Amino acid sequence: MIVGLLAIILWFVGGYQQTQAKDDRVTLPAILLTSWIIAGALFTTTFFVLRAGGFFDVSIERILFVMIILFMVVGLFQGKVRFQKNISIEIIMGVYVLICTASMIRTGFLPADPEFSSPWFTFITGYLFPFIVFIFAKNYIVREKDVTLILQALFYFGIYLSITAFFEYTNLRQFVFPRYINDPDIGIHFDRARGPFLNSAFNGVGILIGLISGLHLLQNKTGLAKTFHQAALLLFFPAVFFTLTRSVYLGLLITLFIFLGWYKTSFSKWKLISLPLAVVLIVGIANSPRLLSTERREGGVAQVGEVEIRLALLRRSIFMFTNQPFTGIGLSQFVPVSIRSYTGPRATVEEYAIGTFQHNHLLAIAAELGIPGILTYLALIILILWRLKQLAGKLSETGIMGNNLRVVIFAIWCVYMNNNMFVEPAHAIFLNSVPFVFAGLADGLYTRSLESGIVAVQSPLRMSQSPMRVMNSHV
Repeated sequence: MIVGLLAIILWFVGGYQQTQAKDDRVTLPAILLTSWIIAGALFTTTFFVLRAGGFFDVSIERILFVMIILFMVVGLFQGKVRFQKNISIEIIMGVYVLICTASMIRTGFLPADPEFSSPWFTFITGYLFPFIVFIFAKNYIVREKDVTLILQALFYFGIYLSITAFFEYTNLRQFVFPRYINDPDIGIHFDRARGPFLNSAFNGVGILIGLISGLHLLQNKTGLAKTFHQAALLLFFPAVFFTLTRSVYLGLLITLFIFLGWYKTSFSKWKLISLPLAVVLIVGIANSPRLLSTERREGGVAQVGEVEIRLALLRRSIFMFTNQPFTGIGLSQFVPVSIRSYTGPRATVEEYAIGTFQHNHLLAIAAELGIPGILTYLALIILILWRLKQLAGKLSETGIMGNNLRVVIFAIWCVYMNNNMFVEPAHAIFLNSVPFVFAGLADGLYTRSLESGIVAVQSPLRMSQSPMRVMNSHV
């Protein structure tokens, strides 16, 4: 950790200007952010933790996050991190942080019982850390090579998840890494491909984000490399099935719909996805009895037990919201209140829902933070999606940082929000951070376009060719 901190200081003091001048290198902030994103999924406290009395548990991803914070603090003094123009999203984030803090002051920062989730942990993994990396990405991820690095990391990570999903589904667990994935006493969904997230729905989102990243990177591939890249993309489709999770199936359909409808290519998009679609259709027809089965292990989508539980949780959330519409029951208090003090109507199936996390993120926010919380969070999402619309016409038609990047970010957010309609993602730092990293990237592109007054944005590698086709020294 000390070595890493010294490296950051030396980078700022001795090599900051040189790094800015050379556009052909990946920057240290991009490497750090990318490492933290992957560590947040793979190398959490479940993988390795160092516990010291009186301190927070130390893990790999937390060490990396400390470095990110140090970068931002030094960047404030260097003028790299700025809060002067186009900060509407940051303001909404600040308001939401205040609402969460006020809620924890009222109901407690720590869980009332060790069996319950910690409100503080929910706050930092679900909101605070993602908001911080939004600001980090907005100010530091400004070069095409940096964006490419993040996309490549997510693509290769998606390949790892897809291969691991095959080993889990076929019970070849001797090949599964990390080993904690094979521990049935940790996490849930042991009978499905759950990956390092220990949750099949979260694992499916990671796979879909990898697929989206890989599709966008395909434009840079030629010859044999393109053939291998296309072959790697085929791994993602069966991996989606191996999760045995309906929200992931729906997320794949949403992804394909977005790319077919809005992603621009120089060739027919059907040529790119015709083979995967044909494979999906053939497998679907061949397994149609299994797909309509009520057995989850067979990949069936007709299982109704979990649907009934979700409806029971929905009714419970609505009852809690109507009882305390303005203050909510308190951040991360859904399970404690359900177990200890819920007095609303009950149905037989609701007995199975007691002690279960809310399975809809927006309903959870409404029940726990009330009207101020849900309105602020919805305003945040609307602003982010509106920023993507505002970028129209401000990016070039080609390139990794071209107009298609808007489609990629939109697809990632749609997959994220689709997942959140069926599960509570507050404890999944990877799932919450990746969309906000790309949102920060989009907000940064828009901010720099306003500052430069230039319509088209090109790769910084082409800056010397046409100054009117790129943003100035910010990229």
